[in-house]
Amino acid sequence: MFKTGMKSFIVASFLPLLFVACANHEAALKVLPNEIAQANECKTENKEFEIDCYDLISYKNSIALIRSGIHAYIAGNHQEAFAKYTLAKERGNFYANALLADMYNNGVFVKQNQELALELLEEVEKVDPIAAYKLSFQYRNKKDFKKAMRLLDFAAKNNVKKAQEELVKIYQDDKFIPIDKKLSDFWKNEFEQNNNSFINKVYGI
Repeated sequence: MFKTGMKSFIVASFLPLLFVACANHEAALKVLPNEIAQANECKTENKEFEIDCYDLISYKNSIALIRSGIHAYIAGNHQEAFAKYTLAKERGNFYANALLADMYNNGVFVKQNQELALELLEEVEKVDPIAAYKLSFQYRNKKDFKKAMRLLDFAAKNNVKKAQEELVKIYQDDKFIPIDKKLSDFWKNEFEQNNNSFINKVYGI
């Protein structure tokens, strides 16, 4: 049970993490696939059982911790979600960054801080396709289409379905880059045929 008084403590303890030297994600990349496989053993049509299972193993599994946080967020328990995302990040799970960035970007539970949200995404843009997808819109707004496309391409190749869908639209419209029907058709096929969604793989939803 997370008490209201924890809010200032959680935020204060989280902020210094952003000023630490760039984390070494190599260790996490070796561990996280095993954590995903273990967390997937919790998946069942009985959502109550699934959430209890995530909670049960979350002390040793940061993916389960993130998924438990997502269910808390969906249920409106934003303080609990923030605490779990923060703990997962502290344990080296870089997939927590995009979730925390969403909360800071929208001012959910924490004070809105779009600069901090941007830093969270930039910190993991090379290892988290979900963060890369979200960050691509920032570069499109800056009219840095080369960087935006690189981020979208990374996300799409790792089967972030929203990134694939976005590339279909971009290659059909010459607003940002020249029309390319071949690439548009390619990403449309990937979007429709390959159902192994990266977001589902990590978040379990």
